[in-house]
Amino acid sequence: MCRLLLGLVLVLGLASSASADQAADIVAEADRFRRPADSFVWKINITSQEAKKTPSVDGFEVFVKGGGRVFVRFVAPPRSVGRSLLALGRDLWIYLPDAGKPVRIPLSQRLVGQVANGDIARADYAGDYDATLIGEDALDGVACHVLDLKAKTKDVTYSAIKYWVSKEGRRPVRAEFYAGTGTLLKTGTFDNFRDVGGHLLATRLTLTDAIRKDKRSVLDYGEVSVRELPDKYFDKNYMKTLD
Repeated sequence: MCRLLLGLVLVLGLASSASADQAADIVAEADRFRRPADSFVWKINITSQEAKKTPSVDGFEVFVKGGGRVFVRFVAPPRSVGRSLLALGRDLWIYLPDAGKPVRIPLSQRLVGQVANGDIARADYAGDYDATLIGEDALDGVACHVLDLKAKTKDVTYSAIKYWVSKEGRRPVRAEFYAGTGTLLKTGTFDNFRDVGGHLLATRLTLTDAIRKDKRSVLDYGEVSVRELPDKYFDKNYMKTLD
């Protein structure tokens, strides 16, 4: 009897480990649709909308290099030019010309509209969250894996994400983003997939407030340049040179 129970425990443990590995693989493969290479520059426009208000448009140039290094330059509107963000892993700083020096801020802090800093400064779901495969679903006719992502640490963008990834091709399709209290903050949809230098990418992310459905931000990922970037871009002292 003891041997039978021990065998059952081992089988269940192996099955659980295999399921966790599968979930991690799905998330890692979906991440590939959100970045074209290890080193690149991407121009992003964010259009934020709210009922009865004129939409606002913010422009960014995002420089990404392996090792979790991301430098974000604000390029529009004119009042934002000179500002920048620097992410080194999960550590994030903002530079404001009036402040005179970079200031540490959280990835979860709002950038513009429905967009958090981490939505453009860190796109590593596989590295930031532990994934569990919780079921299957179909969205607009697309068969999807459904995953529960739990933050590995407190210094990531969201405490939890419910994530839909297509079963065929493992593309990101939809996400629900949650606060530490379990409150749904917003939903996201990934679409406008296109070939960029032989790499299929999701070039639009729409984020919608969980309560106010009229409040949304659309991130349009435009021109991308895959190239090696100098280390100086990822130094806090470099942030001041753009002032």
